[in-house]
Amino acid sequence: MAAEPKYRRIAAEIAGRVRAGDFGADGALPSQRVLSEEYDVTLMTLRAALQLVESEGLIEQRPGRGTFVVPPVVTHDQANLRSLADELNAQGVPLRTEVLGRDRQKLPREVAVELGVDAGSPGLRLERLRSVRGVALLHQVSWVPQPWADAVAEIDFRGSPLYAAIAEATGTTPERAEEALTAEALDAGLATLGQTAQGRPALVMRRTTFDGTGRAYVVDTATILDERLRIVTDRRRSEVTHTWRFG
Repeated sequence: MAAEPKYRRIAAEIAGRVRAGDFGADGALPSQRVLSEEYDVTLMTLRAALQLVESEGLIEQRPGRGTFVVPPVVTHDQANLRSLADELNAQGVPLRTEVLGRDRQKLPREVAVELGVDAGSPGLRLERLRSVRGVALLHQVSWVPQPWADAVAEIDFRGSPLYAAIAEATGTTPERAEEALTAEALDAGLATLGQTAQGRPALVMRRTTFDGTGRAYVVDTATILDERLRIVTDRRRSEVTHTWRFG
């Protein structure tokens, strides 16, 4: 069997690095000269590899500027009850979840009101950062009351979406949700996570999710960190749909 051409092997490695988000928030690849030295090949071989990766829609070469990762196509139809993570997973988008905090805490008053329980009741606070190809998209804080909190407290949320984990552990699934969108200035911590300016306006989505009996069982606050993630409204005579899109 003939050996695989070197440029194809290099293309596969670069494509893997793109999917893993190895090229940072700005999506810029090293220069061709740097990459050719890194892979110990001629510029001609390196360029053949880049052309192959570009043909897959993962990168684009901009004359005079360099080579950049193409933002993934991300859509999330708000007409359904799937979480953004579930939606991205269904689309095959390489979503990366970093768990920034997981603590058993007393529910804050405003969260308890949304959940219909007493303020100070025990619950789980879950804080996550959602990224795609190295781009930080969402900062999310979720509050889960009892009895669901204990059922999912030890779940590895780097690979398991919250709603799916709750459904598997307790059988509870979402029946409806109430959402509110506001524009708020990013504080220093969130600006650092999103590698953007403190005080920049950002969309914040607050969602309360209810089960089939009308009980609220999750309160989420999701802050949109990247300005390319936006809401697109499709208005027709018979219906109006809202979709999150990135790019």
